[in-house]
Amino acid sequence: MIQDYKSLLKTVSHHARLYYDESAPTISDQEYDDLYDKLLRMEQRQGWADSSSPTVRVGAAPGKIVHPHRLYSLRKVYDESEIDEEFSIKTVKVDGANLSVTYDERGNLLHALTRGDGERGEDVTHLVPHIASIEKCIRGTGSIITVVGEVVTDREDVTNFRNFVSGSLGVKDAADISNRGLRFVVHDVLGVERDYLDRVGDLHNQGFVSVLNWDCSRYPSDGFVFRTPSYRREQVLGATSKYPRYAVALKVRAAMTAKTTIQDIVWSLGRTGVVTPVAIVDPVTIDDATISRVILHNIEFIEEHNLGLGDEILIERQITPQFVSVIKSSSFSRFSVVDAEQRLGMALRREGPKLFASESDGRKSVEYFVKQLGIKGLGPAWIEKLNLNHPSELFEDHVEWEHMGKNGEKVLQELSRPKPYDLVLGSLGIPGVGKSTARTIVNHIPSFDRLREIQYEPIRGIGPKTVESILAWLDVNEDWVRKLPYDLSTSSVINSATSEDERIVVVVSGKIDMTKQDFADHLAEHGVIVKDSVTKTTDYLISSGEETSKVEKARKYGIPIINYWENKLSILKGEFYGGSN
Repeated sequence: MIQDYKSLLKTVSHHARLYYDESAPTISDQEYDDLYDKLLRMEQRQGWADSSSPTVRVGAAPGKIVHPHRLYSLRKVYDESEIDEEFSIKTVKVDGANLSVTYDERGNLLHALTRGDGERGEDVTHLVPHIASIEKCIRGTGSIITVVGEVVTDREDVTNFRNFVSGSLGVKDAADISNRGLRFVVHDVLGVERDYLDRVGDLHNQGFVSVLNWDCSRYPSDGFVFRTPSYRREQVLGATSKYPRYAVALKVRAAMTAKTTIQDIVWSLGRTGVVTPVAIVDPVTIDDATISRVILHNIEFIEEHNLGLGDEILIERQITPQFVSVIKSSSFSRFSVVDAEQRLGMALRREGPKLFASESDGRKSVEYFVKQLGIKGLGPAWIEKLNLNHPSELFEDHVEWEHMGKNGEKVLQELSRPKPYDLVLGSLGIPGVGKSTARTIVNHIPSFDRLREIQYEPIRGIGPKTVESILAWLDVNEDWVRKLPYDLSTSSVINSATSEDERIVVVVSGKIDMTKQDFADHLAEHGVIVKDSVTKTTDYLISSGEETSKVEKARKYGIPIINYWENKLSILKGEFYGGSN
């Protein structure tokens, strides 16, 4: 099967190169798609993809690859008395950057991947020549094996050890890490049916170093790992969906804190109208978790600690990351009520230590929710009369719908009807997430339960600021959203027109009578994508009538040009008729 896979991979890669790099395809699009789909199905069956596969990268662009063997986190304990006596193997838990190196049946290097989410990792095979103690070939085992370990550095002048090695794995040009003193320290081998000491010990004779035979005291550690020595017991004990039952990590309390710097603040409006500040900080890793946001509780908490942009702070990982103290204040401005009002675009009132949105602003969030979901008959006047100040209140028993008569019954019926998940997501009031952005997100992350994966799943068109806004908003609002009476997931793309390859792509040139976001949201309902730049794949240029560089480019590519003002009604219905060239 591996030989068949490699032959198919070679064929698909050849045609991908002809199509994407040389613009000289020798087979039809349908023939290529059939070959591509066959390759994808084969990779899904075998559970891994070669680092050069077109299914995980286009041209030379790195992509995520499925780990041949699932990588688990370890269950943490903080008292050695909690550890079973059966776990007699004790090793240092080196605090480096996790890396897995996979070899085929003959022992040839296939790829090196970062841990990622344990199921998929970033391909960093190009860095292997510059990381000591990684062998290009090993003795063939007749099966695919994965060597798992930590990348560390032997340099002594590094102040932030883990950031240094983690950042090194993100380098695109391998030559840039040639002097970083990187080394790979093995802590396990997956896919080998042997006891732990035997399978790891076998690598020592082949040029690897491991936590068993290498002086790891020179590197930072955040505890110890205890495990059973028996492979048979590993199979008997098995694993949960999160961690193996045959190993456990003993953590050191001091390892649960880290220094970081405040880069920004997001003010999130919660269910009760309370405004909660969330600090966006330089990402740091604590206890295997990367932390980039810390809730700051309320305005009094901010004033008490005199917090501002650029402050260096100490944080601690608990159930949610917690602020501990200010290490060094910056010379930049302090966060304040005025800052919160400017960011949210509304006047706020203060009650004790907290800030609240005014009732009118709370009602605006209900108006937005109702409008986006397309619920008729519940306008601003009724929202005020019913004293609705948050979308979640629409589904609470205290609402006196009978005041609206038969219209109230209709509204209730409409609220109870199923709604597409993308429509619900776009109605929640998440900063930067309207209808079109919600559709884009749902096509990549089809469930609200998985929405936090957006921090690991790069999505074209969704920038880092929007990602941080989404995550900070979730920190404050996730609970009430889960209680909404809607199915917050979709098993596939929203409809047959949601695939970007199948949807109409338009570009707007000149000024029209609505914002770009409103225009994009409106056309998204008809399966149309609005983009910024004219390319050969653009279907139509919507022009306000002015001569612009976009118009010139559209003419050059033979793209139909439609006058917005003369065809506005048809355009807003998603209907595009001809146009000039």
